[in-house]
Amino acid sequence: MKRTFKDWVIATRPWSFPASSMSVVVTVAYLWFVSQKGGNEINWTNSVLALLMMVFFQAAGNLISDYYDHIRGVDLPGSYNGVRHIQSGMFTPKEILHFGYTLLAVASVLGIIITLNSGIQVLWIGIAGVLLAAFYPWLKYHAMGDYDILLCYAMLPSIGTSFAVTGSFEPTVMLISLTYGLMTVAILHANNTRDIKNDSRAGITTLAIQLGGRTCQYVYAAEMLVPFVLVVVYCLCGMTSIFTVLAFIALPQVIKRVKTMMNAEPNADLPIATLDQQTAQLQLQFSLLSVVGFIIGGLLL
Repeated sequence: MKRTFKDWVIATRPWSFPASSMSVVVTVAYLWFVSQKGGNEINWTNSVLALLMMVFFQAAGNLISDYYDHIRGVDLPGSYNGVRHIQSGMFTPKEILHFGYTLLAVASVLGIIITLNSGIQVLWIGIAGVLLAAFYPWLKYHAMGDYDILLCYAMLPSIGTSFAVTGSFEPTVMLISLTYGLMTVAILHANNTRDIKNDSRAGITTLAIQLGGRTCQYVYAAEMLVPFVLVVVYCLCGMTSIFTVLAFIALPQVIKRVKTMMNAEPNADLPIATLDQQTAQLQLQFSLLSVVGFIIGGLLL
């Protein structure tokens, strides 16, 4: 089939990019807030490079995962995940895999440039991230995908960004990463909870399958609500600005999505068919409100 540039872009699932890019955006905003209190200055060039790297990084992870999900028979016609670029014949499975590894190579080159601009510490973090992205399908099929996502799209990027933009490690970035990071994991968890029956049929074992429908509902609620508790705790400890409570603007919608999950019958697909997309939107909203809080707090110091 004839493909356009737009078709190649859509195959990467660009609507999912905020799930990973927010790890860099929030971390840089927090480090800037710290710099206003006497912390290290921000390297804005590395900040932009880190953001681009995470976008390519997630695009590659999406494509590689799509290939292996197709090979394992996870993505079949009628599934809710909306991945159709292989099933429709637009791309062959090998094209998607090779495209994924190409973008992973681009992300790696950006990582090397950042390393040259900052230090060797970033290299080891980058290598760990590449390995986690490459082996994500296997980890997902063995009930470890949620842990992979927390490391790959929250904790490791926060550590790497700290080294890249300030030249040193700010330990508190790991605590900050748990706020948006738990919501990032909730995106995958909502997806896997919805797909329990489909994934079981395909012969894979996700964490959602291990936990079971009812327990999955409580886990989702915790992943969505604990970040707000952490925001309050960090404010009370003096670690962040009081203005980060702006994130609570997202709370009513978060509660609404939690109720959707809790009111669904365990293992029932339809009520939560699009909950992963809705969760991604809330993760973006929560993250951007946190960024605004850090900026206002820094300006008023």
